[in-house]
Parts: sequence; C-alpha cells; structure tokens
Amino acid sequence: MREELTELEQCVIGVIWRDGPMTAYEVAAHFSASLSPYWSGSAGAIYPVVKRLRKRGLLRGVQRAWNGRRKSMLTTTPAGNASLRAWLRPPLPPEGGGTTFDPIRTRLFFINVLPADQRLAFIADAERAVNEQIRLNEEHRREEDARGDLLEALGALGVILELKARRQWLRAVRKHLAVS
Repeated sequence: MREELTELEQCVIGVIWRDGPMTAYEVAAHFSASLSPYWSGSAGAIYPVVKRLRKRGLLRGVQRAWNGRRKSMLTTTPAGNASLRAWLRPPLPPEGGGTTFDPIRTRLFFINVLPADQRLAFIADAERAVNEQIRLNEEHRREEDARGDLLEALGALGVILELKARRQWLRAVRKHLAVS
C-alpha cells in the first residue's frame, strides 16, 4: 500500500490518527497553519483526499450533531493505521533522501537574464526571505518546546537547519556573482 498513496494522503491519515477525531475542515485548517508552503490546506486539496481515503476504507466518518446540523468526525481505521505504519517503516523511497523543492535554486539557473546589479539584488532578497523563514521557524520551535511537543519541535529544527544551509549557499552564490 505504501506506493499507492501520496505523501499528502499519508499525512492526512497521520494527522487524523494523531489529532483526531476531527472533521475534514479541521484537517484542512491543520495544513493551512503549517509553515511549509508545500502543503495545501485548501478545501479543494483536502476534501478529495479525505473522500478517497474513506472510499478505500482507510478513514471512517461518524456523524455527530453540531449546532443543529450534522458533521462527520473522521478517525483512522485499522487499515489506515496499517498503511501509516507501512509508510513509516524502512526503506524510504529513493526520493525520500533527495533534495527538497527550492524555488530560489530553480530561479538561479536563469539568473543571467538579469543585469549584474539585479542578480545581486535577487540574491539579497532571497537571503532576506530565508532569514525571515528561519525566524518564523525558530519561533515555532520555541512554541512547540513550550507546549512539550517534541516531534513538532524536532520537525521545526530540521527546517531551521535546512534553511541555514540554504542561507550559507546563498552567501557563496553572492560571493561568486560579485566577482564575475
């Protein structure tokens, strides 16, 4: 089952397993609150995932009364839990240890279309953006530490270290561009 589900589908199962029972709306809110730009918390992304996972028997919904209406509270099924465990067990797929998406690195391949002064301005702006993300994730890590959520804090640490490496790379790029 590991190859059949996307990262987003497995993460939805994981969020419901960890934080549920919860509604699809609450799942979407969880992803929307993420500091990562790679997870979409839009209803257009989450609701179809939830529907597919329910159809496959990995999630179940129990109807509950709420403000005079009904809402479906989602939980994982034994099959959903098994899928989550299989997804987490080694080996990781080859792309699991690969590079992460980096729009700065992607744009760098085409930077020579800009005049030299604008290339350096691009790098300066990229450094500013990375520094802001470092600040936000350090704040997030402190909040999670204070809440006692070790796994969220460790996840934030991974992001911080990746961003600091990106910042170091940008400094090297700036240095090379300044002399060329």
